Amino acid sequence: MPVYKTEAIVLRQQALGEADRIVTLFTREYGKLRAAAKGIRRPASRLAGRLEPFTHARLLLARGRTLDVIAQAEIVEAFAGVRADLIRSAYAAYVAELVDRGLADRDPHQEVFALTLDALEALGRSREDDADVAVLHFALRLAGCLGYQPETAACVECGRRLPRARGAAEAWAFSPARGGALCPACRREDAEAVPVAPGLLAAFDHLIRTSGPESSRLRMTPVQRGDLARLVQLHLEHRWEARLRAPLVIKRLREPVRTPLKDHGGGDGAIAEGRVRVARLADATEGSRRG
Repeated sequence: MPVYKTEAIVLRQQALGEADRIVTLFTREYGKLRAAAKGIRRPASRLAGRLEPFTHARLLLARGRTLDVIAQAEIVEAFAGVRADLIRSAYAAYVAELVDRGLADRDPHQEVFALTLDALEALGRSREDDADVAVLHFALRLAGCLGYQPETAACVECGRRLPRARGAAEAWAFSPARGGALCPACRREDAEAVPVAPGLLAAFDHLIRTSGPESSRLRMTPVQRGDLARLVQLHLEHRWEARLRAPLVIKRLREPVRTPLKDHGGGDGAIAEGRVRVARLADATEGSRRG
């Protein structure tokens, strides 16, 4: 069988038979593809531990009839700190889902590959309470690379510029169907448009047009970041005509556990809470795979 080498980011895995897995890869040179990792579920497999989700690896693959086969894997970066943390791993799964949904199979896109690595590295540096920022930046950069960056500086219908005065209280909106902002007059024509304060649209526009250190100068509350993330999600879901599953996982993980927990000095409450959150993540992730 012909063989080839490539760099890849592991997006996800699924079981195949008794000992194998199908691995969805985002490769630098060949785009997104699925490949078989034969025998990886056996304890003695040389591939075991080298193809975990979000891993950046160098691979040797053999071309097959239906699926290529992963022959060798060398880890470049495991992003172990991301995978060890439930919140950060959920956001990394969101990055992987965005890539999986947004890119066609075997359509190389090296700029998106670099952006994906940047997002995983940013998640590795992030705190649990600001991990969402890395994904928000990534989602906007991805939309721009794929040709459907939202218009937030002006009304997409009439071209009226967004008011820049602080505290402007006009009833603007964001339209996923039209791909951007709608002024108070034009929003009446779109019943599905989401009401948005001009200040939030201005923050949205700032994030689109800046990156790196410059984007970090814009200070937003967690609520504002959540509102922006929801607008980006709606925008991408409309373009792809599909529901994104990872935001639901993240929402469930961030919800407070309402079941009373007892802590008898040995950390029983914290352990129980952790188990509940792990179960939630597993249930939601399994549901997304079936979907």
